[in-house]
Amino acid sequence: MSRILELAEQAADEDNLEGLRLIATNYPIIVAQMLNKMELTDIILDQLQGEELTLLYSRTKKHLDFQIRKKMLDKLIPFITKKAKTIYRRGVSASVKRYVNYEPGDSWEIEMTIEKMLSNGKTIPDYDSIVVKEPSKRKRSLVICIDKSLSVLQLIHQIVLMASVLSLSVKKDNFAIIDFDSTAQILKEMNTTIHPESIVELILNIESSGKTNLEEALSLAHKQLSKCVSKEKIVYLISDLERTVGKNPIPVISRIPDLRVIYARTYRRVAFVDEVISLNNVSMSELNQNSDLIDLTSRLIS
Repeated sequence: MSRILELAEQAADEDNLEGLRLIATNYPIIVAQMLNKMELTDIILDQLQGEELTLLYSRTKKHLDFQIRKKMLDKLIPFITKKAKTIYRRGVSASVKRYVNYEPGDSWEIEMTIEKMLSNGKTIPDYDSIVVKEPSKRKRSLVICIDKSLSVLQLIHQIVLMASVLSLSVKKDNFAIIDFDSTAQILKEMNTTIHPESIVELILNIESSGKTNLEEALSLAHKQLSKCVSKEKIVYLISDLERTVGKNPIPVISRIPDLRVIYARTYRRVAFVDEVISLNNVSMSELNQNSDLIDLTSRLIS
């Protein structure tokens, strides 16, 4: 342990955040103590890519002083929010749009409107020739359930980005966020609004734990969906599906219209995975360090 402490002190003296991130994997308290003593500047924080800084923050946050925690969040939240919006624009928004009739005040799709006018021999646009795209997010509601087990939260950077992108695909009040271990709690209630940056902060501050009660989380998600009148109701479950406490979740899963499992695979695939994905209302995608989030979130939303 003395050698680990020596290495951490050396990394801190050299403002070596990469070294501290590596040590934090197994010794988060020691690294947090070093970070609390450092004068963290933007230049120092810029040493780490967004994903690496997210991991460093996630592993040390509960032991950080308020000011150090705030400095790291001030760097992370705008970065993740901007990246989520970029992912949404590049891959997801195109897959969740439909054409609707024009109404005064709507934004035109200029190029497509001109093409439609020319094909109909018109030189002046009218209501019939104006093309408008509307996100289908007005038609759907969703609940995001996040497993707090350590094996899942090792993917915290991917999880917070994905949750942010998913939230952009619906109206601001048409989604809920739940985290769970042995019990489930609502981070963001259905029918309430929240700023995108607040979503990022909520998820980044989830504390990892050991137990996994899938039944309670999905029951709570089902109750949240019952508050909505949307035609399309979806639950996204981010989990390793290592069910360790609680009742069998299969009965409540059967009552959810559309369950989309984002499977955070551990070193072994549990038999329960095959039981869940055999149900007609369940689909599954795998999440790992190398996942293409544009492709993954596009498939999850479309």
